[in-house]
Amino acid sequence: MVGQMAASPATAMQDWAQLVSFQPSLVLRPTDTTELKAMLENGVSSMPGANGRFPQVSGLCFTYDIEAPVGSRVVGAVRRAADGSCTGAAIDLTAASTYKIAENDFMASGGDGYPNFFSRATTQDIMDQALADYVTAKTPIAPAIQGRIKCTDSTPGVGNTCPVNSP
Repeated sequence: MVGQMAASPATAMQDWAQLVSFQPSLVLRPTDTTELKAMLENGVSSMPGANGRFPQVSGLCFTYDIEAPVGSRVVGAVRRAADGSCTGAAIDLTAASTYKIAENDFMASGGDGYPNFFSRATTQDIMDQALADYVTAKTPIAPAIQGRIKCTDSTPGVGNTCPVNSP
């Protein structure tokens, strides 16, 4: 189903049910820039290997260096602009700022190697219902690769290389 969208919200929910065999909950929680950077670093720590921890982000764009040591790969982040582009204001990942993030309860509980911050999370809804509400409100949906995560290679031709279809 990659690259295809369902013809109707009902079909989209059937497709979603086939992809997700569990019932994750959507949670909201505060996070500071130190935690945000740690989460982004965890998400790219296994690259170029593929596993469940690779981050799916919205509201921000970030760049990582695939050759940098694990824990020091994230080299920059910006807020996503209103038009969806990665041209918003820079996010200082060393500043003392606080953000509110949405994630699933599995990640908030430390799944896939992410830090466990579940004690600060507020459960909102089952993700199936949040998805159904979104699809219903936004139909028709026109998905597009937005390039929110950019891989760079500080030593081209040596060691790891960026994925060909880097999201």
